[in-house]
Amino acid sequence: MPRSDVHRVSPEGVADAADVLARAFQDDPLQKYTFPDEDERRRVSPAHFRAALEYGLAFGMVNAVPGSGAIVALPPGQTEVTLERAEQGGLTRLPELIGADAAGRYLGVMSAAGPMHGRHAAMPHWYVMVLGVDPEAQGTGIGQALLSSVFAEADPTRLPVYLETTQPSNIAFYGHMGFAVVEQFRDPVSGLDVWGFLRPPREVVAVVEPTRRPRPRRRYQPKR
Repeated sequence: MPRSDVHRVSPEGVADAADVLARAFQDDPLQKYTFPDEDERRRVSPAHFRAALEYGLAFGMVNAVPGSGAIVALPPGQTEVTLERAEQGGLTRLPELIGADAAGRYLGVMSAAGPMHGRHAAMPHWYVMVLGVDPEAQGTGIGQALLSSVFAEADPTRLPVYLETTQPSNIAFYGHMGFAVVEQFRDPVSGLDVWGFLRPPREVVAVVEPTRRPRPRRRYQPKR
């Protein structure tokens, strides 16, 4: 669903988007595992998401509805978070940004779930790295609009879109958006369930205006 308030995030808008994502993920299972203490989670999560947003600015697309939602998506050829890209995009600074213990817990889950991504999205694809909507703005179509901004990039080239979630309540939403669960992985260390989703390629059908046939001309017939 198109919305005029979805726009590309600039470096100056990263702080606002990070605050939005921190609120969106305050009760997310992975975020709760990363920061078991609620107050620490609320305080440190913005720095966590700021790192993800800056990585997205370096290697992908970052869109947002100011104050309400944000999405980080990586295009084909950039979907693997390599060590070199992590260093360039600032992800290797996570231990100093959020603490070594929290970074270890988060990266442990992501590393364990990483092979699932490779198994189901080995082809060129778009990867939704992060998507979040402020709890007060959920149910207003913002999540749909942010995902649609990625579909607008993927569909013209008929590319699939891959993402993961640890939030069971997201499963129905992603199904509504055309994704299918391709695997459910349970991390043996954290006990968290991670769902992998894939949205198949979509063909963009051009809307063609029907050809109007010229009206037949009436011949003048004189009255008798």
